Amino acid sequence: MANRTTYRFTMRSVIFILLSFQIHAQIGTGQWRLHVPAKKAIDIVSGNKLLYAAFEGGLMEYDNDANETSVLHAINGLSDINLTCLAFDDAKNALYIGYANGNIDKIQNNRIINIPAIKLAQIQGSKRINKIVKDGDFMYFATAFSIVKIDPIKEEVKDTWYPTNGNSAILDVAFIGDSVYALTNSRLFRAKKSSFSLANPAEWQVDTRLPILTNHAYTEIETIDQQLFVQFNHSDYGKDSVFQITENGTIVVTESPFSLEIVSIRKQGTRLNVNLIDGVYVYNQDLELTFVANTYGPGKTPEVNNSHWYDNYLWIADNKRGLVRFRDENSALEIPFSGPPKNSFYEMDAEAGKIAIAGGGLSAFSSTYNSAGAYTYENEKWTLYDKETVPEWSDAAIWDVLSVGINPKNTAEIAFGSYSEIPVSTMNTKTKETQKYTPNNSTLEFTSSGIWSFVSNVRYDIKGNLWVLNGFADKPLKVKTKDDQWYEFDCGTNAKNKLSQKLVIDYNGNKWFTLRDGGLYGYNDNNTIDNSADDKLIQLTVGANSGALPSNTVNAIAVDFDNEIWIGTDNGFAVLYNSKNAFEGIPGQYNAQRIKINFEGEVEYVLGKANITDIEVDGGNRKWFGTANSGILLLSPDGQTILQQFTTDNSPLISNVIYDIKLDHTTGELFIITDRGLVSYRTDATYEDPEYSEVTVFPNPAYPDFAGDITIQGIRYNSDVKITDIAGNLVYQTTSNGGTATWNKKTSTGEKVTTGVYLIWTAANEGKGRKVGKVLVIH
Repeated sequence: MANRTTYRFTMRSVIFILLSFQIHAQIGTGQWRLHVPAKKAIDIVSGNKLLYAAFEGGLMEYDNDANETSVLHAINGLSDINLTCLAFDDAKNALYIGYANGNIDKIQNNRIINIPAIKLAQIQGSKRINKIVKDGDFMYFATAFSIVKIDPIKEEVKDTWYPTNGNSAILDVAFIGDSVYALTNSRLFRAKKSSFSLANPAEWQVDTRLPILTNHAYTEIETIDQQLFVQFNHSDYGKDSVFQITENGTIVVTESPFSLEIVSIRKQGTRLNVNLIDGVYVYNQDLELTFVANTYGPGKTPEVNNSHWYDNYLWIADNKRGLVRFRDENSALEIPFSGPPKNSFYEMDAEAGKIAIAGGGLSAFSSTYNSAGAYTYENEKWTLYDKETVPEWSDAAIWDVLSVGINPKNTAEIAFGSYSEIPVSTMNTKTKETQKYTPNNSTLEFTSSGIWSFVSNVRYDIKGNLWVLNGFADKPLKVKTKDDQWYEFDCGTNAKNKLSQKLVIDYNGNKWFTLRDGGLYGYNDNNTIDNSADDKLIQLTVGANSGALPSNTVNAIAVDFDNEIWIGTDNGFAVLYNSKNAFEGIPGQYNAQRIKINFEGEVEYVLGKANITDIEVDGGNRKWFGTANSGILLLSPDGQTILQQFTTDNSPLISNVIYDIKLDHTTGELFIITDRGLVSYRTDATYEDPEYSEVTVFPNPAYPDFAGDITIQGIRYNSDVKITDIAGNLVYQTTSNGGTATWNKKTSTGEKVTTGVYLIWTAANEGKGRKVGKVLVIH
C-alpha cells in the first residue's frame, strides 16, 4: 500500500457452492433468473478441460468433449455482473474473473470465492479490472488506478503499486526477469520487481523505448521469450500495429498489405494472436504469419474481441456470435446459449406468452444513435430484429427503438416505435413482411429539426388498431387502423410540440398518455376514430381542481381490472377511480386520489414520495411498482398494503434502479429492466382460465430436495383452492391470485404433509368444487 495515502481494503471470501444451471428450463414460482446477453463474448481462457468465455453479464463454461454448456451469473453463483477479463492459473487450477466495478471472483474446486477488496476500496473514480496476470506465486490486477498484488492462497491484498500516481489507468502489466512493466494508453512504465516501495510512483520510470503518445493509444502488452510486444491503436481507421520492443526502440510486427484494425493481442506459448475487428492473425516465435482466420464461411465475417488456442482449435470470443470454435472456414461452429441478443434494454410489451423488448435509448431527450433494434422472447427463445436481420431496415437510418407493441388480435404482428428516419414499422414475424411509416406516408410528424420523427410509444387496442404517441408534434396522438388508415387527434394547446412518453388503453378504449411535465392526458374517441367531432379530452395535473396529481412528472400508467387508472410520478402515486365518468365531469370532479394509511397514529401516503418508474397489474389485480432507487414493491389490489418488496439486499435483484417492468400473464413471470441488465422473477399470479383448458401442477412429483411451493396454474380468477388427501380429508386451503395458486406442502396448521398423493379442488365461489389435478409429494 502507498504510504502517502491510507486505503482501507477489506478482504472477505464469500464462498458459494457452484450450481449447475439449466439454461433452457422455465423457472419455478418464486425463483429468479438473470437474462445474460448471449452474443457478445469479450474474453476467453481454458483450464480444467473446459473453455471459459466471459460475456458482459455472465460466464459461459463449455466442455468440448461432452458438448455441454452452462452459464454462471449473479443469480446462480457469481458475485457480480459486467465482466471485463479472465485469467486461469494452471498451477492452482483456478479461474479469476475481473469486473468493471473492481470486484473479483475466483473459481476453484467447484467453489466460487469472492475477493471484493478492490471493489470496496475507498477511492474515487473507476476501479475497473483491465487485465489479470500471474507472475510467480502471485496474481496481479491491472486496474483503473493501480496494480494490485494478491496472494491467491490467502486471497488477500499483499501490495498496491502506483506507476502513474493514480492519474492514469493501468491497462496491462508484464514481467521479464526482475523487471515489471505497466502500460497506460500513452506510455510504458518500468520498475524493478525487487524494489520494496513500488507503491511509490518515484520508483517507476517511463520506458523511453516506446514513444509517448498524444493522439493515439496503447492498449495491451504481452511477453514471448523474454520479448515485449505492445498493441498500438492509431486514431485513423486501419492503421493499427503491434510493436516489438527492442534494446534500441521498436519494430513493427504486423506488416501487412491490408489495413489493420486491432482489437486485442493474446500470447499462448510462443504464438501471438493478433485479434482484428474482422479476423485473427497468428504469428510464430520467428514473427512469421502462420495462420489466418478471416471468415466463418460465405457471408460470415468474424467480429473478434479475443481468441485462444485449445484442443487444436482456435476459439474466438466474437462480438456478435458469442463463442466460436474454428479450425477453418468449413468447420466454424458457434457455441450458443439462450439469452438476449444484445445488452441494451429500454421498454417492453407482453401478450399471450410473448415478450417484446425495445433496445434503444435516449440521452437527455436526444438520440443516442443506438442500433440495437428490438428482440422477442417466446418459448424460451430469443429473436433479434435490427438492420442486419430485417432487410427493409438495412438501408435506412433506424436508431433508438423506444417502444414495441404486440397485436393482441395476432401476436405475430409487432409494431416498433423509434426516434429515427423510420419512426414506425410493423412486422409479421412469421412471414417477415414489414411495413415502414414516415411523415411521407402517414400522419406522423417530423420534429422541429425536420429530419426525423420521435415516437415514444406504440400500443395496439383489442380491435387491432395501432395507437402511436408522436412527440414534438402538433398532434401527438395518432392511430393506424387495422385497415391501414391513419388519423390524428388534436389534444389541445398544452400538448403541442412536447416530448411524449407513455401510452396505455383502458378497458373502455380510452387512451391515457403522458407528455413531459404535463401530467396525465385522457382521450375518448367515442369509438368513432374517423370522427373527431364527438371526442373528449381531459388533462390531470397537480392543481386541486384539475387532477390533484402528486406531480406533473408522470412516469407510469396502469389500468387495473376495475378500470381504475394507477398513476406513478416522481413524487408517489395516485389512482383515478372514476375513469369512465371523468370525461363527463367538470374540473375537480375527476381528481386522482392518493391512498392513505394510519401509521403509528400518523396519516401517511402509501409509498410516500417514492419515485415510481413503472406499474404493472397482475392476474390477481395486485399492483407491482418499479422505483427509481428502491427496487420492486408489490401492493394489494386496493393498494393499502405492501405485500412484498424486493431490493438488492433481500433478493437476487441486481439493481434497485428500475426502468421498466412487464408481466408475462401466461406464466406469471415478471420481467424487470434495470440499469444493470434484464432480470425476471416468477410471481404467484397469472391471468385466469375460466375453461380450465390447460391446468398445470408443478413440480410434480415434488421431491425432497425441492424447497419451493407447489404451483397450480390455469384456473379461474379468485378461486377457492382446497388440497385434500386421497381419502378426501381437507389438508390446506387458499385463494388463487388470478389463475394461479400455490401450496407450501404443509397443512393449514403448519405441519409438513406426509408422503402421498394429494388432490386439488377449486371453486369460483362457495359450493361444490371441481377436481383439477393431483400431485405426489415425497419426503
